[in-house]
Amino acid sequence: MFCAARFVLGPLAAVAAPATGLRIDSPMARETLPGQTVTSAYLVIYNESNLPRRLLGASTPVAREIQFHDMTLRDGVMRMRPITDGIVVPPHDRVVFESGSQHLMLIGLQAPLSAGRSVPLILRFDRDSELTTSLRIVSIDDTTPASKK
Repeated sequence: MFCAARFVLGPLAAVAAPATGLRIDSPMARETLPGQTVTSAYLVIYNESNLPRRLLGASTPVAREIQFHDMTLRDGVMRMRPITDGIVVPPHDRVVFESGSQHLMLIGLQAPLSAGRSVPLILRFDRDSELTTSLRIVSIDDTTPASKK
């Protein structure tokens, strides 16, 4: 059975899919310089359902691929590792993607991303559901956490 929910709202609006119990808030990505082919993206995923949900993948037409990464500080060294088995959003909880922690990496950018613009982002979840939102492109100097936007 296929039950997909797609919504596209303005760059500052939260995206909700009542049928899935999922809500996306504060989606943003860092601007890039000419020739730069990667950037990071941040957002908050709320699971307002009674069941755990798993984020399985993401895509955008402006990048070849999106990977989930986690950063940890170990022995005074920041380490980044890919997350390959998806990310669980517990029931009635949230997962925050922010700088220095879990985040999305947009890899293979087709062109530079300019602050003030927005680009589509599709998030794929278990149970054949997906949400579409807009990533607001922010200045490379903007360090406000996604959870505070």
